[in-house]
Formats: sequence, C-alpha cells, structure tokens
Amino acid sequence: MIFYTNKFFSSFLVVSSLFFYGCESYNNITEEPPSIDGNISDKAIWYETQQNDVVDMFINFDEPNEYLCAPYDSVNSNPRGCTFEDINNDLDPIDDYEPVLHVNMSTSDFNQTTSNNATFKIKGGFTRTATQKSYSLKLDSKELLYLEQRKFMLTKSESDRSRLRNKVAFDLFREIPNITSLQVNFLHIFINGVDYGLFNQAEAMRKEYLVHRGWNPDDHIYNANNFFFQDLPALALDDKGEPLDPEAFEKIIEIKNGKDHRKLLEMIKAVNSTEDINSVIDKYFDRENYLTWLAVNLLLGDKDAIQHNYYLYNPVNSNKFYFLPWDYDGAWASKKYLSRTEYGISVWWSVVLHQKFFSNSTNLDELYAKTDQIRQEYLSDEKVQTVVDKYIETVVPFQDVEPDSIKNSSSRCRTTAQELVTRIQDSVDLYKSTIGSPMPFHQMPSYNTRTHTFSASWETSVDLEGDNIVYDLELSSGTPENVIFKKDGLKSTSYQEDMTLENGTYYLKVISREVENVEHYQLAYDKISVNDIFYFGIAKFEVQ
Repeated sequence: MIFYTNKFFSSFLVVSSLFFYGCESYNNITEEPPSIDGNISDKAIWYETQQNDVVDMFINFDEPNEYLCAPYDSVNSNPRGCTFEDINNDLDPIDDYEPVLHVNMSTSDFNQTTSNNATFKIKGGFTRTATQKSYSLKLDSKELLYLEQRKFMLTKSESDRSRLRNKVAFDLFREIPNITSLQVNFLHIFINGVDYGLFNQAEAMRKEYLVHRGWNPDDHIYNANNFFFQDLPALALDDKGEPLDPEAFEKIIEIKNGKDHRKLLEMIKAVNSTEDINSVIDKYFDRENYLTWLAVNLLLGDKDAIQHNYYLYNPVNSNKFYFLPWDYDGAWASKKYLSRTEYGISVWWSVVLHQKFFSNSTNLDELYAKTDQIRQEYLSDEKVQTVVDKYIETVVPFQDVEPDSIKNSSSRCRTTAQELVTRIQDSVDLYKSTIGSPMPFHQMPSYNTRTHTFSASWETSVDLEGDNIVYDLELSSGTPENVIFKKDGLKSTSYQEDMTLENGTYYLKVISREVENVEHYQLAYDKISVNDIFYFGIAKFEVQ
C-alpha cells in the first residue's frame, strides 16, 4: 500500500485554459444537459491542439521524493521517500503496491517555477515487465491544463518498432463515421535530465475528454480491464448504484467517470439473458458504432481488444453504450505470431456479447459488409500510406539513439512502418480465410499414474452454419512434433485411453473440423512457446 503526502496545486502554470463547447449542437447533443443521443462521430475542432511535431517534455523530481512508499523490494517495510527505482519495479498492476512520485513537468510552452505540479507513476499491464517502461503523468490542477488535458499516458510501445501504430490508427479513425478518435502526440521525454527517447501520448478518457467535446461532464466512461460482459458477483452494486466491492469491480471494468452504475449492470444482465440479442443491441448499444468498432479491429488485426484495450461510453441520459477505441500499438500483428483462434471473429468468441451477436447470420453479413465499406472508403492502402508518410520522418531520427532499450534501428523503423500498409490486406485475407470455420474452444489433458489412463476433454466447438463437427486428437511426447498417439473423427468432447506414459513432458492438440470440408477447422485457445518457437492449439502437461 502506498503512503504519500497530500497533493497540492500550483498557481504558476502558464498554459491555455480549457475550451468549453457545452451549448453547441453536434452529434444530437441536447442543450440541457449536453449529452449524446444518437450517432457518435468526430469533429475537427477536437484535434486543433494536437501536436504533429515532437514536443520535448521535462520531468524532474527529488529523490527520495516527498511522496512516501515502501521500498519495492520490501513492500511490508516502513514507508520512506519514493524513488524512480520503486516506480520502475511496480510490476503488478492489480496489487496494492502503487508508488507515486511528485514531479515538476514542463515543456517549451508549459513552464512554471521549480515547484512540483504533477504525479508520476508506471502504467500498463504485462508491458510493465518490458525493458522500456510506460508512464502516467497527472497534473495537480484541475483547471490549468496542457493541450487541454490533465492526465498524460506516456506510452513507449516497445513492441511497435514503427513507433507509429497509435498515431496512424487514430488519425485514420477521425474520418470514419460512428466512431471517435483521440488526440495522439509525440513526446520526447527527459527524466531528471536523462534522455528517455520518443513516447506517444494518447488523450486520456476522463472528464476532460467529455468537456473538450462538449458532452455532459457527468457521462459515464468505463475502461475494460478483464471484461467479458459476464454477469459476475464482483459487479454487484448498492442501492445508489455504487460498487459494493470497488476493488473487485474495477479489476473487471474500471470507472473513469460518472456515478450510479445501474445502467451498466442492467445492460450486462440483458446481454446474459435469454432475450433476443438484436433486441438487446437495439436498446443498449448503437448498432452502427458497434459494427464499426468490430470492423476497424478486424481490419487492423487488433487481437488485444478482447476483454480489455477499449472503453465504453454511456451518456448520462441514455441507455446506450458506445465502444471507444484505445491502444493500437499491438495491432497490425504479423501472421507468424497469431494463432488461428486470433483470425477474424474467432478472437472475440470468448466474450458473451460478441458470441451471441455472431451467432446470428444476418449480423455477420452486416459486419462483413461494414468491413468491406471501411476498407474501401477509409482504410485503403493509399490513405494509410499518406498518414505513414506524414509521420515517418518525425520518428526515424530517434531510433538509432534509443537510450534505454535494445536498439531499434532507423532502417527497421522504416521497414515496419511500411508494413502498416500491407498488413491491413493481410488481416482481410486472414479473416476471410476462416469464414465458415468452427469457433475456438478450451481443452484439458490429464493422466492417472495409478490406472495408467490418459484422458482429454474439451469444449464444444460451435459451427455458426450448423455443419457437423468432429475432432482429431494428437498426443506428443518431449516435443510437440513427436506425435506418439492419434485419434481422428471423434464425435464426443472427451476421450480416454489406457496407456503407459513415462515421466516427462507431453502435449495435447485437439482440432475441430467440419465433416464435409476439412479446410474449415479450428484450434483450441492454447498457445505455448518451446525453445522460442510458438505452437498454437497445444496444451502442455507433465507426468510425474
């Protein structure tokens, strides 16, 4: 648990004040209060403060800091002044240890005295363990903002060798109807005088995001953390619509703005009910927004926007929930890193809402038509190339001098930037290649050393067209390639065989396939790495 001193506001910031568009009619915003009730789209004025050139940002602080925390390597010790090392070693995003520094942030057009004006901490999930860290910076003041923002998500995107994925994605989104974009800036970060290289910063979805767009500042914004649209006890609310267990609630879906979350729970219960899914969509979602969000993720090959990496926006005077895109540094994935379970709609099959929606053939036809339209009109190779060309010379000079990581050369940066163009067609080819194939499933192997019995069970693999499905099973020993037993054409979802297995490592692979068309097949969700080689659809188990 972190202990720190009270935060205080600075009075010396030199910055433009926040613009308000509260009474402007746009996107069917009502005047009293301004809130969306209909289609959602972008407006050019929202991006006038975005910086297309690199901004130098200076973050300075004292060590040990005035904010207190326990040492990262002895979290049960007495608190003392936090250090940068504590920040960088906060590797678990969901535990109680959250060290924070009080810092002074400045840029060429945002200067003040040496007094501190912001809090600074690490951000991210699994990316916290990367060599290059990403950070969150939040200004103390609620009124005096920079770029009309209070919170800055400073993202390193170590896995994105182009350094352009977020910037290109959100620039492209501005032209697409029924979805909104974000301001994304390039920042050159200096921390206590040390050059930490190029970061990108996407606009945080908080109250400032709403006010900047002229929407009701009481509207609800939710960040999906581990959210499968399941009706779970952890999401229980009190009679005022507040979570009974806020910590458990926000591990699933984080509240970024708004009070009284009964509409959220009502929507979740409707999704999990026996009500026709299209009736649920019509009442609780904007169909065009939902289809558009799904379509752009199909086209950009975004395998991360499953249970997280997106936001839900619920206007305070509406039942509707809108999907808001977030974080595309993991999109444009290469086929060699993708399992077949991550091609096309298969990637979303574990999510209750999407599973029910895809089970209706008319809905799928609409999704694929929407995807074709967006590909042709808004995400063509020419449009993507134009945006890449706009920014490539901005990011390349930083790549040969990256100070805190494995070097990302300028030549590699250029190569991967050009791949942003070709990989959209790759994503189209992948999703079309699996149309008609069964959906993915979970598998479970086991071995009883007393009875010498090998057993395997797996979930039913659903075929959306209702075609007959059978299962092929392989058992391997030592390595996934060393197959020691096979059984094809199984009609049930379990299998048992008496056999003697010596102590060691074994691998199970079950494939579902259509009886009449072997090209329509699917793997289990499992993904493993053996000697730095990825194997998809294979579950590893030990016999001891």
